[in-house]
Amino acid sequence: MRQKLELKKPVLINGSSFKELEYNFDEMTCEDYAMAAAYADAKSLAASQQGKPNASVMEQNINFLMYLGMFSIKAANKELIDISDLERIKGFDLVEITRLGRNFIMGRLEEPSAQNSSEGQSEVTPVSTTLE
Repeated sequence: MRQKLELKKPVLINGSSFKELEYNFDEMTCEDYAMAAAYADAKSLAASQQGKPNASVMEQNINFLMYLGMFSIKAANKELIDISDLERIKGFDLVEITRLGRNFIMGRLEEPSAQNSSEGQSEVTPVSTTLE
């Protein structure tokens, strides 16, 4: 599902200034996911070679989560945006992109507020836990 990320600081891409970027995890491919992991591994290797700690657990690997967010933006803007464009983003916007990746990997993608109403939710039927 396409959604928009509003940037605190606009980013210049192909001569145009962007204040918001669309992202879409549904459009991410196996290659996109693997490339996010490869970019994260390269950043982690460089950090470890400099003696900096890094997390190897997927849910805690900030590099991996950040690149997942970036690849979801790339997936929504295939012809327009390259990862090198997104690597120029700074400050709090990086935190937001990382949050997108974290929510994806944790299975907590945000739905648009119009779809969050209780209307249309499925009913839950309790299951008996007593042994027969």
